[in-house]
Amino acid sequence: MLAAAACGKTKNVTPADVALQFYVTLELGGVREVPEPRALVAIEPYLTPELAGELRAARVRRDAPLPPGSTDKPPFTDGNPFSSLFEGHSTYRLGATAMRGDSALVTVSFTNTEQKPAVEWKDTLLLLPSGTGASGTWRVADIRYGSTWEFGYRGSLRAVLQSGLGTAR
Repeated sequence: MLAAAACGKTKNVTPADVALQFYVTLELGGVREVPEPRALVAIEPYLTPELAGELRAARVRRDAPLPPGSTDKPPFTDGNPFSSLFEGHSTYRLGATAMRGDSALVTVSFTNTEQKPAVEWKDTLLLLPSGTGASGTWRVADIRYGSTWEFGYRGSLRAVLQSGLGTAR
C-alpha cells in the first residue's frame, strides 16, 4: 500500500502514509544530500512539483563549474537537506499529524546516535493534497526544520534551496 500511496492508487491514503514512504524511499536510496537524478526520480512521486523542481535546480547548480580561480565551495555540497542536522539521522519515527485547512503537518522525531552524546530533534513535513477523489493523495511541499543548535539547517527546506539558488522571496 505504501508504494502506491504517493502514486494515488490507494484510497484513503493519509499524510502520514506518504511521509513514511518518503523517508523509507530516502533510506532505501541512501539519499543524504541533494539527490542525484536517479534518486530524485524515486522520491518525486512524494513531492509537490515545486519542491521537485527546486531540488532538480539545486543539483544542477551544485554540479555547475565554478569560475576559474574560485576557492568557493559549490552550493548544496554539504549536508543532508532532508533533516535539520547536516550529518542526517540514524533513526526516525513519525509523530502526530495536524490538519491545517487543506494542508497537513506531520511531525518526525529524529535521532543521530553517531554524535556523542546522541542528538535528538523534530522536523515537520508540510504536505498538500494532490489530485481529487479516489485518485487524490498527499505530497511533501516542504520540511520545516526544528534544529536548535548552531550548526544545522534553519527555517525550511524550500527556504534553504531558494537561498542557495538565489530565488529566495
